[in-house]
Amino acid sequence: MPSPITCAGSIALDTTETPFKKVEMVLGGAASYFSISSAFFAPTFVSSIVGGDFPSSYRELLSKRADLGSVIVKKEGKTFHFDSSFSYDLYHRHANKTELNVLAEFDPQFSSDAQQSSFLYLATMPPQKQIEAISRMKNAKLIFMDTIEHYVKTELETIKKVFAKVNGVVLNDAEVRMLTGEHNLVKCGLKIKSMGPKIVIIKKGEHGSLLFFNEHIVPFPAFPLEDIVDPTGAGDSFAGGLVGYLASVNAISPTLLQLKSAMAYANVMGSLAVGDFSVDRLVKSSKKEIDSLYGKYCELMRI
Repeated sequence: MPSPITCAGSIALDTTETPFKKVEMVLGGAASYFSISSAFFAPTFVSSIVGGDFPSSYRELLSKRADLGSVIVKKEGKTFHFDSSFSYDLYHRHANKTELNVLAEFDPQFSSDAQQSSFLYLATMPPQKQIEAISRMKNAKLIFMDTIEHYVKTELETIKKVFAKVNGVVLNDAEVRMLTGEHNLVKCGLKIKSMGPKIVIIKKGEHGSLLFFNEHIVPFPAFPLEDIVDPTGAGDSFAGGLVGYLASVNAISPTLLQLKSAMAYANVMGSLAVGDFSVDRLVKSSKKEIDSLYGKYCELMRI
């Protein structure tokens, strides 16, 4: 039986513009992408906050995949809104507008059922809130976290305190370079590992990812894609595949082989997320398709 997962993080309404199309006020947020991804593998609980403007259709979509019993609704407030645009290569992203709205007062709360999860994913939020979330999840045994450059710039010392309390981190290349002051990604991973996490994963976008575990440093290529529509949410979908697979096999103390399989599924889920705007491509996916892509990815890795 899969072990349940609890995710704490943002649910958002996104406005996203690429050189080819623009969408407005669509479902976004780290917790949305993560939970839709992870729910293919294991039951998932979400802790977040939304405003009275959050569309009922989006809530219904999420509730079909995850337990929203720990999602606070502030009827008088507005949902977190993120407006961004991508460069022609769909790699560089510019934040046009960030309206925290009710997210500014988000204090992670967990239902009694959500508190029983052995797996916890802390999506992007102030690091002190991540620490508080850990303290409220008495049963969590495998904890992963993420952060963003904003908190690295403003709350580095608190992030280091979070590192000491989690088992794993999932960060991108820009974040780890800023965190460590190192340019070489191997040095970055080893330096972060020395701060506490036993598992360090560095995402490199279309260039793949790196896994640091015990004495091992394992590179993984990105899943080869011909069409990329919207990179938004790829990292959280990646994390959903990673933690989701580990929960599906109850890998509280994962082996290297289990982590390799989790990384393969993570790459598959990240590749699916970029296939359309918002969560649309993930929603259209099936476990059969995911397993088929996983098999193809593993075949690519064989020599």
